[in-house]
Amino acid sequence: MTALALNVDARWHELQHQRDLNWDLHAITDRAQAIAFLRRFENRLCIYSSYVEKLYSNYSFVVPQDEQGGITILPDEMAWHDTFHDIPADAVEPTGVHILPGEAVGFDGLYLKVPGESRLIASRELPFQEGLRLLIERYRARDEHFLPVLVKGDLREYEARMPSLHLHRINPAKLAHCSRLSIDAIRGVIAEHLLALFRQH
Repeated sequence: MTALALNVDARWHELQHQRDLNWDLHAITDRAQAIAFLRRFENRLCIYSSYVEKLYSNYSFVVPQDEQGGITILPDEMAWHDTFHDIPADAVEPTGVHILPGEAVGFDGLYLKVPGESRLIASRELPFQEGLRLLIERYRARDEHFLPVLVKGDLREYEARMPSLHLHRINPAKLAHCSRLSIDAIRGVIAEHLLALFRQH
């Protein structure tokens, strides 16, 4: 196993043992508050654009000052090493998992709505860290990685609904054209971003 792979595995191990995510999100009732909720994820979740088949890990949200127009993603052109190219659309899969403010389910902090493992099992709303650990373990049991990302197209729908973000995931099994080094780099940057979510207060 390479040094990079060992380092990546160490990050994921640390991620599973985080305990201290507790954001004070006030009730979100208007566009401005919805945008504020979204901004908490800026550079904390990688964003995928199917149009250019790129995964961005270093970017900014550009929000129009008026009520018109949608959110634009502005990649940091100087951070070329934080952009991953040639990621085909079929390697980015919907998970059915949503991030939502705890107020939406009567609690504080941040929650994940996690679908059941079959259609006969109801979805569950779990505190973010608990839900994330469940997902990591669920995918690991299938010998897969849970590599959550946002998809650029989902952001267009975001403002019209109750604030929530649908998570997709990168499926490494569909990155056969990428080197092991590239896949480990993607795993590493996603782990780093998720750890940053836990460290943010």
